[in-house]
Amino acid sequence: MPRKNRPTSPATPNREEIRAAAAAAAAAQAAKERRSRKLITLGVVSAAIATLVFTVSFILSSAPDRATPSAGPTADGTPDVTTDTWTLQVGQENAPVRVDVYQDYMCPYCGRFDAANGQDLERLIEEGTVRVEIHPMSFLDDASNGSRYSTRAANAVVTIAQADPARVWAFNEALYRNQPTEGTSGLSDADLAELAVEVGVDQTVADTFSQLTNADWVAQGTQADFDSGIQGTPTVLINGQVFEGDLYSTGPLTAAITAAANG
Repeated sequence: MPRKNRPTSPATPNREEIRAAAAAAAAAQAAKERRSRKLITLGVVSAAIATLVFTVSFILSSAPDRATPSAGPTADGTPDVTTDTWTLQVGQENAPVRVDVYQDYMCPYCGRFDAANGQDLERLIEEGTVRVEIHPMSFLDDASNGSRYSTRAANAVVTIAQADPARVWAFNEALYRNQPTEGTSGLSDADLAELAVEVGVDQTVADTFSQLTNADWVAQGTQADFDSGIQGTPTVLINGQVFEGDLYSTGPLTAAITAAANG
């Protein structure tokens, strides 16, 4: 009696085939994950770009205009003062020497600089030898117990430059004669107004200090100064070149200015 043939089963895969199948499956899974990560990354980048565009557009649309020039030579012959891009000009436009002073009214070293050089600079301004460009900065706001003294003092100077430019230098000097100690709250708005009136500024102008009309101008100017390479205060330039001499003794700066005027 013939034997019935046993049913046959598919051949069992060998080890190489198993490894190859596993590798193919892993490769397919990895490719799928890469595609997913790529889609996620593209989505995140697109969202970030959209956010950046919106933020920049908002900043540009809401940023205040820079201070506009005001005042020319004063009728009584006192130094002319103008507000320019991030600077307050004190002195005659055609003076042979330009001195840029980057300062923060809370900075104790700025106070030392002014004590040593303020009177000489005033004399040189009056003689027509020098034009001083004051750059009022506000990066020491955090050093006044939350009162933002640097901003408030600089705002007062800019306000005077716009309303009564002949008084800017006198008020600048009054601020340093009454400079508060770093880390204190500084002078109040009423104190600043009182100093301004003492140097001849009209009370109606001084009364506007608390409105901080020029605070944004000061903040933007401070950032612009740092962006230009300024690293600290006081920084002094003579005809565009950083003065590397002694800022805190009377004489060296004046000698350098005189040499520049005669050169």
